[in-house]
This record gives sequence, C-alpha cells and structure tokens, in this order.
Amino acid sequence: MRRRPGRAARRAVPLALALTAGLVLTGCSGGSDDDDQEKSAPAGDAREPVSVAIGGGGGREVQPDIGVLLAVSTDPGQGQDVLPGAQGAAVAAYRLGLDGGTRPDLTVEVDDGTADGARAAVERLVDEGVSGIVVASTGDHLTDAVGAASRADVPVLLPYWRPSGDLPDGVWTTGPSAAAVDARMLGALDRRGLDQPFLITADDVTAPGVSAAREQAYRGNNPDGLVGKLRSAVRNKQVDSVVIAASAPTQARITSVVQGRVPQLPVLLTPEALSPIFAEALAEDGGTASGRFSTVGADAADITTLGSDARAESAAAYFAGLRMAAGDPEALDVLGEREFAQVASGADVASHDAVVVLARAAQEAGSAAPAQVAEALAGLSLDGADGLAGPALDFATPSAMAADDVAELVGTTQDPGVRPVAAGDDTTRLFWFAVPADGADASADAASATG
Repeated sequence: MRRRPGRAARRAVPLALALTAGLVLTGCSGGSDDDDQEKSAPAGDAREPVSVAIGGGGGREVQPDIGVLLAVSTDPGQGQDVLPGAQGAAVAAYRLGLDGGTRPDLTVEVDDGTADGARAAVERLVDEGVSGIVVASTGDHLTDAVGAASRADVPVLLPYWRPSGDLPDGVWTTGPSAAAVDARMLGALDRRGLDQPFLITADDVTAPGVSAAREQAYRGNNPDGLVGKLRSAVRNKQVDSVVIAASAPTQARITSVVQGRVPQLPVLLTPEALSPIFAEALAEDGGTASGRFSTVGADAADITTLGSDARAESAAAYFAGLRMAAGDPEALDVLGEREFAQVASGADVASHDAVVVLARAAQEAGSAAPAQVAEALAGLSLDGADGLAGPALDFATPSAMAADDVAELVGTTQDPGVRPVAAGDDTTRLFWFAVPADGADASADAASATG
C-alpha cells in the first residue's frame, strides 16, 4: 500500500501462497490450517514461505464496517449474474481476520434491480454508518444510488459495473473500465483478423465500441430467428464473427444456438460471461462449454495460479484462503446465513479485492469514518503485497485498474483444481486464461498446464 506523493515505500509483507502446476489442491477441506497457511517454496525457489493471512497492513488497526450491495432477483443485466462471485467478499473478511488480524464487519443490503430499490438500499447503508460500500451489482439502475453515496461522503467501489459516463466524487471502478473493455475487445478481433462482427445486444448491457458490420437487438423470445439472420449474413459474406453483449444467461442462450447452427463462427462475449452462471446456463440450453469463445477481463482467476510470477502467488493465496474458509464450519457466506462451503465454488477475486481495499484505506486513515476512509483511499496504490489477489489498483483516477491489466480471456473446461467443490457437485464450469501479450493462441498451452 503506497501513498502519493513522496511516501517512502514500506517493506512488503509476503502474502501469497506459492502454488505451482505440479501442486494441485482440491476439496472443501484437507490438511490443517497451519498446512494451508504456510507452504515451503519449491526446491530451487528463493522465495520464503508465505501466509494466507492478510491482516496487519502496517497502518493503525481499526475495524471498519463495510457495506455490500448484493443483487437478488433482478431483471437480466441488472446485477444478479454477479451474485455468486460476490461471495469473494466473505473470503476477504475471513483472510483479514486470520493470525490475529482485524476482521471487518460486512453489512449487506439487497439491490432489487430498480433505481428506487438500489438508492434505498444505499441510503440504508449510509444510515448504518458503513465505512464504504462495495457494489456487487451491475446496471444503469445504480446511477442514482452511487450518487447518493457520493453526496453522503461514503466511498463506493464498483468491482463489476462499468458505467460509460463520468463517476461522482468518491466512486471508483476496481474492475475493467468500459474504455478498457472496448479497447481489448477491438484488439481481440484484430488479433484474429476479424473486422466484420455481427453485434447482438440485449438486457440493456452496454455494447462494446466495436465497428459492427451488422447489429441486432435481441428481445429474449426468438433466438432461432436471431441466428437465422446471422446465418444469412454469413452466407452473404457480410460478417465474419459474432459479438454478444448481454447478461450471462442470455449470452448462453444465444451462444448455444450459434454453436448448433453456425459452429464455425468465432464468438466474442462481453465480460458478463465471466459469471459461473454463463457456463451453467449454456449446459442447460444444450450448448457446450468446450466451444471456442473468448471475452475480456482481468487475469485473476483459477488458471492464474499456474504461473510463476507475483500475480500467480497472489491469486494462489486467495484460493488457499478460499479453501480454508470452505473447510471451516464456522465460516459463513456474505449474508451470514449459510456455511461458506455451500457458496464457495462461485466466489471471485473482484469482490475480495474491493473489500481488502476498503479495509486497507481504513487502516491508513486510522479511522472507520467514511469521509476519512475516502480521503485515505484517494491517495493509495495497492498490489499483491497489500493483500490483493488481482491486478494492482491505483486510486489516483476513477478507474483504479490499469487498462494494460485487462486481457483477452479464452474459456476452457480444464480445471486447475484450486477451487473447492462440494461432493456430488457436477455443475458445468468454465475457467478463463489470458492470451499472451504477444497475441499467440494459448489454447494448447492452457490445456497442457491444466490437464
């Protein structure tokens, strides 16, 4: 954690758990807490053993109350897709409380997918005195809600929603920005030599800024008719690919029909496909997760752990914490209602890092007061040494994640085995790996690494 300007850099506290491709840990439990918290580095590796715990950020210890806005029972595209991933917030609180650290309280309110409902939920969080708010939801219905938090001087982090307009003061995106998503999707098309995409939009999901040869809105009632138009455009050599901007289940429904009727057509999806709901819905709709399709996002997921750099270590530490929480019968989900093991399989890095950020800002401020947390946050830059599991975040601008940290991601069904899965759970899953910076097709490498 670094403050600008001129602040001397602190000695980084090692936080990651070394994990190599040859060391695959699975299951909701297995091994003691001591075994999971500390592993010796592989032979020939100079790195010291490291801890899964991320308490003790070097600032004054305070216990913030972090608000979490969850989306439940919303219309498509208004946030419910990210509900499984939001369980990462519980992993962050769990890791912050390990080894004598200070575990933040999580206060949850429900976003019903409407502007009035989201605004009322945020106002309740403000009234409850939270130090900051993690918006685990998406959709333009959130605009008034984040504005209300800004006016109340309560900092807001957006790990999933990528609004296209300017953000109010005290509001930051910690996931890929809309501009970064647009640029990376254009790059993904260009890498493949594709310049005539058929753009399909649905569910009020913001369409990427690609130059579409054809564009079609989907109303949710006739996927066969939609794909019929697509096939006609392919026959007439008007399009060479399809880009789908929609909620995860709608993307799955359209993709399954495209796979069945235009199987040779490359499919590029907006980041909504990163939700585990996409793979589940694709299987339910008769599609296959083994198809070749891609999206864009942060390289911060299961397959990231198979690398050998600091990013891989940070991700591996997160998954070690995830397994520990899933194996602890006293660990609860983000709502505090069920054993965490029941929801662990969907928890992601995005919500985890947002909670860590607010906890670190409170430590830096030496206060849980929201205005002071916001002031401290505005001067911070954080990375894996501060407990983040994903890319570094710099809060000098409203888009905290650097555009260079947004990658093209390709889906695979090969499971690297780092995520806890309950016994008897046969849910279809997709795992995403980043295309190398040189643009090479990494499909074979990923299959080899995870096989």
